[in-house]
Amino acid sequence: MPTVLKFQYAYGTDTEIIYVKNPNLNTDVPDDFILAAPNIFGIITYRPTGWSEMTLEMTLERQIAIKEEPVATLPDGSIQYAEKKRWSLFVDQAYLMFKDLGPFDVTAGRRNFEDALRWLYDVPLDGLIVNNKLGNFYTEASVTRENWVVGELFYAEPRGKINNYILYTTYRGIEDHKLGAYIIKQDDTKDLEGDPLFLGVRAYGRPTDKFNYRSQIALTRGRDDENLDLKGWAFDVLGTYRFPSIRLQPGITLGYAFGSGDSNPDDNINNEFWQTGLQSNEGIFGGVTQFKYYGEMLDPDLTNLNIYTAGVSFRLAINAFVDLVYHHYRLDEFAEELRNSGVTALMNQDETKLSKEVGSEIDIILGFRSIFGVRKLGLDIRAGWFRPGKAFQVPMGDPEEPTYRKADDAFSVRAVLIY
Repeated sequence: MPTVLKFQYAYGTDTEIIYVKNPNLNTDVPDDFILAAPNIFGIITYRPTGWSEMTLEMTLERQIAIKEEPVATLPDGSIQYAEKKRWSLFVDQAYLMFKDLGPFDVTAGRRNFEDALRWLYDVPLDGLIVNNKLGNFYTEASVTRENWVVGELFYAEPRGKINNYILYTTYRGIEDHKLGAYIIKQDDTKDLEGDPLFLGVRAYGRPTDKFNYRSQIALTRGRDDENLDLKGWAFDVLGTYRFPSIRLQPGITLGYAFGSGDSNPDDNINNEFWQTGLQSNEGIFGGVTQFKYYGEMLDPDLTNLNIYTAGVSFRLAINAFVDLVYHHYRLDEFAEELRNSGVTALMNQDETKLSKEVGSEIDIILGFRSIFGVRKLGLDIRAGWFRPGKAFQVPMGDPEEPTYRKADDAFSVRAVLIY
């Protein structure tokens, strides 16, 4: 057998169909959409020597709008036009790695950045990465920018403008546990979105086949998009316990996440916690399917929020898994909107009925593997039903002096065919 596997390649698809109903929480203003995105991807790795490696990954995709409003009025009064749907050929990864340069590995180009919890980043970034392994410590330092080099080959895309300076260290000296610490500095070269600094520590692992957990605490510092001092903080704890000897192998998940809000928007300090904007907030509880662990429909950043999570999971068959997840959301401080949420509606528009009750959501996650005996064939179905709380109201009557009623529910479902 060769000591170096010179060529590796893989190809497949993760074709999606997405249905979103009523993200503005107002059934009187239609904004539902159904979108299909068939695709095929391929990845090739070439190792000409034991100390060098080249990787290229690309995705060919065609977005198809099955149902979509060409023009939609958002709750804040702004007009949103449907994006043009077209063929896409995107370079997901294209990098050159040099190994064993003294104690370091060095990578240049576009590489997929994905932290273990996908809470910091889950996105391809362009730049320079240096890795070092010293005993039980693994450290990665990088200078990157999203879309520094345009990766779309079929049409023009705007280049990224935010530099990311990342230092991340993991300690693996405790069996079945990992400890991590990081510093991330972002620099907006156009001075439009602030220059935040993120610091945090985390512990996560799977000490037994029955139990896994994640825990982390983080701070936001630096400056926001209005040049105010950022002084936010957050934490996230979650654990899943399984009962493999019981029929259907049930599991129970409990979690609580908190991101601080700003109690005084008129001073020079912004106490909101911010996530990096590079994260996906996706993970696995008891099944095999990755899903939005803060809610498939609401899908918020952990900013100015308390998120209470409870879930149960079952193995329905040898190749079929289900997660049932409940979330309850409550604001830390009164606010009019959620940061980077899948819901576009505004909150607390009636000054006489202010509330911190954002609402609740029920998610159903199904995962099927080896369908019809085909090892690589799988299907994931992820559905979320968001029920808005008292913080959301829908305006009625005279626009100059509106009255308000309870907001309507929102729903999403995403089906992903995997091969």
